[in-house]
Amino acid sequence: MILLGNRSAETDVERRFRRTNRRTFVIEVLLIFCITQFSIFVLERFGVEHIWIDIGMAVLLLFLIGRAFAGRTHDLGRNDIWTIPPLAVFAVGWFVALYWSEAPVAVEIIAHLGWASALVTVALIRGNQGENRFGSSPEEAVELKVIANVG
Repeated sequence: MILLGNRSAETDVERRFRRTNRRTFVIEVLLIFCITQFSIFVLERFGVEHIWIDIGMAVLLLFLIGRAFAGRTHDLGRNDIWTIPPLAVFAVGWFVALYWSEAPVAVEIIAHLGWASALVTVALIRGNQGENRFGSSPEEAVELKVIANVG
C-alpha cells in the first residue's frame, strides 16, 4: 500500500519494500490523522456506538502508522523489526492519552510527548543517500497521486 508517491517499482526489491523520505512521511502521517478524524465524524453521524468506533479507528490508525514507520525504516536501511520500537512508543502513548480518563496530568503529558516524539524522531533522522537494500532513493517522491495501491 502506498499512500503517497509517484515512484514506480522497477525491481523485485522495490515491489516488496518501499522507502519513504522525511517529507513524504510527515505528509502521510498528517493525511492518516485527517482520514481517521473524518471517519470518526462520519461514523458518529450514523450512530455507531463509540466502543466500535474506538476499536476500529485504533486498528486502522495503528496499521497505517505502522506502514508509514516501515517506509521510514526502509529509507534508513533497517528492516521491519526496527518498526516495532517507534510503533510501540506511539501506541502506548496514544492509548494512554486517549483512554485513561482519570490519569494524572503528568501521565497525560508524558503520553502525549511519547506518541508525538515517536513520530517526530523518525521524521528527523536523515535517510540513506542513494540506493540501499530496500531500493532506490525516494527523493522527490511527494505527489498526491495514489491513495491506495493494493496488489
